[in-house]
Amino acid sequence: MTSNIQISQNPNGQTSSRRLLHTPSQLARSSLLYLQEIGVISCDSGFCSQRDALDSYLFLIVPRGTGTLTYRGSSYALKPGCIVWINCNHGYSYQSSKDRPLELAWIHCNSIVMRQLYSYFHQRHNSILLHAKELEPFMSVHETLEKILSEKQPNFEYHISLQLHTLVNLVTLFSSDTDGISNAASSISEKGALIKTYIETHFAEKITLDDLSREFCVSKYYMLRSFRNQYGMTIIQYLAACRIQHAKKLLRFSDMQIEAIGRACGIEDVSYFNRLFRSYEGMTAGQFRKQWRS
Repeated sequence: MTSNIQISQNPNGQTSSRRLLHTPSQLARSSLLYLQEIGVISCDSGFCSQRDALDSYLFLIVPRGTGTLTYRGSSYALKPGCIVWINCNHGYSYQSSKDRPLELAWIHCNSIVMRQLYSYFHQRHNSILLHAKELEPFMSVHETLEKILSEKQPNFEYHISLQLHTLVNLVTLFSSDTDGISNAASSISEKGALIKTYIETHFAEKITLDDLSREFCVSKYYMLRSFRNQYGMTIIQYLAACRIQHAKKLLRFSDMQIEAIGRACGIEDVSYFNRLFRSYEGMTAGQFRKQWRS
């Protein structure tokens, strides 16, 4: 299992690219969605690229520029907001326009069930090309995949698989009737509610953003923005608010020591607990308790 990063500049100024290659493990090949190649390319005017038949499925995201994709004898106009999903066994090519050079983010991936997933996608859509007014959910998955593959933390291939599932869902549930995200956006909103409930239930435990991202199979960066838009505060702020609310109950209705109350709320450092409590209530935990017992 190997991976490496390639950053290149064509000596003639035709393209610049960032590319990360990965050879999946046998476990990934047999049971997960796995990544083969990911990157971003900025094309010069009129640049053309052609790939022969590959054992891969390709996602293309177009943040900027215009051009043309040729696939299975048909041509498709590429422009900002385009998302493409193709089976590379058939080969493909793309060419940048001369006046608005293309920028492309790409993901080559595969799995033993990818053919079935791709078939289901085509049952819902009549084209390999979709047009989204909001690219952030898709670009967020791309950025997260690059980060996971660059860092290669324990079980990183499992987390890659989760992100690829998120991408497949976003593309498959895409609807042009509601600015391109529709059911996928509803799914993100539902996950926001699930994340909120999870925090309310598990605030006494150690919770990290990476843990939540993995638990709910959603890109961390998109999760942060979506939760803030949905509830008017960040996930970290909501977690702190839940902890302080529970601390107030324990201060009023129990005889627990303040240090123990902090631990019961998921905060081991009593100094940090006191600072956080003061920032929310304008007084120390001891002053709060005294106020309610005087």
